[in-house]
Amino acid sequence: MKPYQDFSRVNRPIQAAERYYSNLSGFYDWLASSEKRFIRLGLSLLHPQPGERILEIGSGTGYAQQYIAQSVKNGLSAGMDLSIGMGRVAQRRLSRAGLLDQVDLVRSDTLPIPFQDGSFDGIFTSFTLELFDSPHIPEVLRECRRVLKPDSRLVIVSLSKDRPLGLIGRMYESFHDRFPKFADCRPIPVRQLAEESGFKIQEFYEYKMWGIPVINIYAIPINNQ
Repeated sequence: MKPYQDFSRVNRPIQAAERYYSNLSGFYDWLASSEKRFIRLGLSLLHPQPGERILEIGSGTGYAQQYIAQSVKNGLSAGMDLSIGMGRVAQRRLSRAGLLDQVDLVRSDTLPIPFQDGSFDGIFTSFTLELFDSPHIPEVLRECRRVLKPDSRLVIVSLSKDRPLGLIGRMYESFHDRFPKFADCRPIPVRQLAEESGFKIQEFYEYKMWGIPVINIYAIPINNQ
């Protein structure tokens, strides 16, 4: 890994993360409103189709789940999140939309991913991969490969350290290192991590959110080509 792609560790215990996100769940959509544009762009890249089985890792309040469930129609949208509070908000959202019977919401804070090999046509994750501690990110990506079917795809939306960070990116990273409780996401080398975990990048798009790099990637598992 190149020196500029070194990225910081996450030392917060799982239980503390669950409490943190559960406490934020009631107003998280407002707090994270700036992320929604990039989530929508990622969902467009995922392009879920009727009859497909799609897993979202870090489903949160169900914002993306609603779109996925509406798109797969008679398929299945599965959402996985560690937060009890986020799951409750997602259930309410999907119930109001009449989609709850099409969605399998799972609370899980551990690996492996609690689904069988080859279960899904696609996996979507947004602003979640960068929350895992550094050694766990490759484990998550390898688990994604395991539960994907042949001819499937993975779409990741993430803060990015795929290129050297600019001034604002470095300032944000420094703030994260000093105050990880308040800036829990940190930029990570998404493309390199995906490639090292057995994925081939088919498409990627780079953006900025408040001056911080964001990347959307579309990748396929190499062993499923």
